[in-house]
Amino acid sequence: MSDSSAAPGTYLLLLECRQSIHLSIGKLGAMRAVPGYYLYVGSAFGPGGVRARVKHHRNMATSAHWHIDYLRLSSDIVDAWCAYRLRCEHQWARSLIQDRSVTVPLPGFGASDCACASHLFYFDRRPSRQQLEQQLGCKLETLNA
Repeated sequence: MSDSSAAPGTYLLLLECRQSIHLSIGKLGAMRAVPGYYLYVGSAFGPGGVRARVKHHRNMATSAHWHIDYLRLSSDIVDAWCAYRLRCEHQWARSLIQDRSVTVPLPGFGASDCACASHLFYFDRRPSRQQLEQQLGCKLETLNA
């Protein structure tokens, strides 16, 4: 593992939702979360880098700032992976959208500042890091932060 305590980069959060629930995602609108796995693609190039951003996501936000904060109210982070010093958030989102076995649960989720269709993807079965590395074309580090 590299010395990456505050390194910037792109990350994936794998969340598990265990029950069906209707969520209101800020200005984006309503979303029905169903049991399964949600993969969120994000990036962190500000202070604290990827570890600080993932730490924020692991803690329950007192007030929602990002779309993912709303989903966190009904799901648990079961894994987090990243590619330090790479700006590939949009490339990863486009790659996942092209996979016909992946579902976009709410168009525009996490993508209000870009042209991507979504940064949130649904899987009925838990995807592995190796599966994602192959699909995204890069090596991922596991985050424990």
